[in-house]
Amino acid sequence: MKTLFLQALVLAAATATLLPLASASDDKIEDAKATIKRDAKEVGQTIARGSKEVGQAVARDSKVVGQAVAQKSKEVGHAIAQNSRQAGHVIAEDSKKAGKAVAHSAKTVGATVRQDSKQVHKADDPK
Repeated sequence: MKTLFLQALVLAAATATLLPLASASDDKIEDAKATIKRDAKEVGQTIARGSKEVGQAVARDSKVVGQAVAQKSKEVGHAIAQNSRQAGHVIAEDSKKAGKAVAHSAKTVGATVRQDSKQVHKADDPK
């Protein structure tokens, strides 16, 4: 019976000694979990801030690029319109000159035909 009592006493002493260690170990585990959770939250927030800043920078740069492209397109459009107007004026001027030349040639041909026609009629007239 002494042996049984001695074994029970040793078991009780071991339990009393190990229980606080297990509890301390549980506390360490809980502390580690809390630390990991806190660190993960901080990392997530840092990534979110960084992503937001990058997104804002991209948006700003895209806006600037878009405005530059729009301005350049406007300038190119105005240049094309100006060149088209100038080409239109040149074409109109050339057409006017060609029309005058055709009209002058038609007058000359008409006058020549009239003159030839008068000469033919005179030659045919028996007077």
